[in-house]
Amino acid sequence: MAIDKINVSGDPRVQRQSAEINGKTYGYLLAQPESGNYSATVVLIHGFPDISMAWRYQIPLFLEMGLRVVAPDCIGYGQTDAPEDLSLYSQKNSADDIKALVHHLGESKIILGGHDWGAALVYRIALWHPEIIMSLFTVCVPFMPPSEKFIPLEDAVRTILPNFAYQLQFKDGDLESVIQTREDIKNFLSTLYGGRTDEGELAFAVEKGVLLDKMGRVNPSPLLSEEELEYYTNEFSRNGVRGPLNWYRTREINHNDELAILDRRITCPVLFIQAQRDSALPPHLGRGMAKTIPQAVVEQVDTSHWALWEKPQEVNEILASWLKGLLGQVKL
Repeated sequence: MAIDKINVSGDPRVQRQSAEINGKTYGYLLAQPESGNYSATVVLIHGFPDISMAWRYQIPLFLEMGLRVVAPDCIGYGQTDAPEDLSLYSQKNSADDIKALVHHLGESKIILGGHDWGAALVYRIALWHPEIIMSLFTVCVPFMPPSEKFIPLEDAVRTILPNFAYQLQFKDGDLESVIQTREDIKNFLSTLYGGRTDEGELAFAVEKGVLLDKMGRVNPSPLLSEEELEYYTNEFSRNGVRGPLNWYRTREINHNDELAILDRRITCPVLFIQAQRDSALPPHLGRGMAKTIPQAVVEQVDTSHWALWEKPQEVNEILASWLKGLLGQVKL
């Protein structure tokens, strides 16, 4: 049975909006129940390399549950500005931007969801601005608390996180120098979304990054329709891949910012949906969640990193069950 999803080429349930937020233009998707009445607003933050339409399988679920949905394109992506200033890509700045967007929408408290970098950002929003968070959920990325000690990425890869070696390539600048044309972008996206060559080979490995000698021979991923891949390619072609890759260049900036919040804890209800076949984020990374977040619930899905698209039915069932329990307890 096919699961309902938003049509990327135009869907009456979703409006494209924009807002001036802290001196930047943010594009976002806005959807609300047909009645116009909603019990709460859920803000959905995408990851890399993705856009607001990452949540196309989940938006109908939230609408059915009587929620208003807001899904922004993050800084550097899609219809949001892609500035040159690297500091604007920090998690502190992005957290401030999401808070400002929430207030722009007339909300004081929200349900917050994130996938990939969006999940990492969601945790930081909860630390920087806990007053706006009713509850949060994340997909694929476990919580990693701020640390007093800075560990350069090179050292982390060598000692504790060999599965993050691909990030060395993402931050060094070589990728945007070779991904220039629309066709390059299309091949790059297909590579990251799990497309394979005619020989059945992947063109991405967490130990190396994008395998450029294979990227041009990758077929589209079965996780996206042809129409969706065209939409994604068009959106990424607006500003290229430099902005999205800047998220991998803010490690030290983020660390220095977070020295101010070392003693903060996430105390709101948290749902973490873990992908059991995520090669970059193996399951053992989420083992400490319950110790650091007292109201954490951890669920697992047999899927790759692209859980929102690969197993949308399972993800949505987990979300629906958790949200029903939450909305039944919390006074909105």
